[in-house]
Amino acid sequence: MNILMVGPSFKAKGGIATVIANFRKYYRSNKIVYLETWQEKHRYFAGIRALFVIRKKIRQEKIDIVHFHVAQKGSFYRKALLSYLVPRYTHYIFHMHASQFDLFYEKSPRFLKKRIRDVLNRADHIVVLSESWASFYRGLTKTPISVIPNAVEVPKEANYDSDAKKIIMLGRQGERKGSYDVLKIAPLFPDYQFVLYGDGEIERLTKEIKRKNIQNVTLPGWLDASKRDEVLSGAVLHLLISYNEGLPMSILETMARGIPNLATAIGGIPDAIKDGENGFLVTPGDLQQIQIYLNLFLNERELRISLSKQARLTVENRFSIESFFNEWNALYDASIYKKEKE
Repeated sequence: MNILMVGPSFKAKGGIATVIANFRKYYRSNKIVYLETWQEKHRYFAGIRALFVIRKKIRQEKIDIVHFHVAQKGSFYRKALLSYLVPRYTHYIFHMHASQFDLFYEKSPRFLKKRIRDVLNRADHIVVLSESWASFYRGLTKTPISVIPNAVEVPKEANYDSDAKKIIMLGRQGERKGSYDVLKIAPLFPDYQFVLYGDGEIERLTKEIKRKNIQNVTLPGWLDASKRDEVLSGAVLHLLISYNEGLPMSILETMARGIPNLATAIGGIPDAIKDGENGFLVTPGDLQQIQIYLNLFLNERELRISLSKQARLTVENRFSIESFFNEWNALYDASIYKKEKE
């Protein structure tokens, strides 16, 4: 079976790039050909080039299935346009990673809402990251929908330091991620350093930190892969108090290393984190609840150790690369079977 995987470069920033990187590194069951639609240095060139080469790649590589990685806004429009170039004899899947597709759809004018529904209806299958997102998309389309959560490689050893003094936050920093809420919470815990890794609203956040004279929050930029092991081994907690999410790779990556998470109960996050068992779940924007959980977590060493063990065990049992690829292989096989019947 030959698969064309369409999405951002595996070297790009963000969760989708990480998923594609995992396919490139670990997947061996079928032949996958990669078509990049986004590169950090050539953002628009890659997308334009894809329009001219997708049909050629499908023909030359004898592609059976096109696997589109899709978010909202520009990502959706790029993949929508490319999907119209897929020949009828080739099945294609929309793999929805969007953290704010509901807002994107609701804020779109009526004519665009119809176009969005039309695009979703044309796909042969849609894959989402959680049951909550499946319920949302079922309200937009009659296309079959499957839930396949994200997954990560589990390190041989956790190396969790329950006495570390660093609380980290990974991803694109800004309002949606709850970064400004962190600036309100951090001064209440002066013995701990809050390190917000990523890009986004860095200039605005920096000004806010200076204005409030916050001493224990730093913004070192995007976390380079070469420094990832060192940073994660020195973290006592991963904080992700977003207002909109899918199922962030950062949560699974930290859990796989035994780092507990304090996160908001949105999107697919409750599928991975069980409140009080392997981490903590809070309501977006509830600073009092966040403060209470932080006090409890930071003052109870045995609790930290217990949450760490359960976090890692959760990923081993439910979000491993092996189970992830097994689910994708089953979906690919079902798509081929359907095509043969047609």
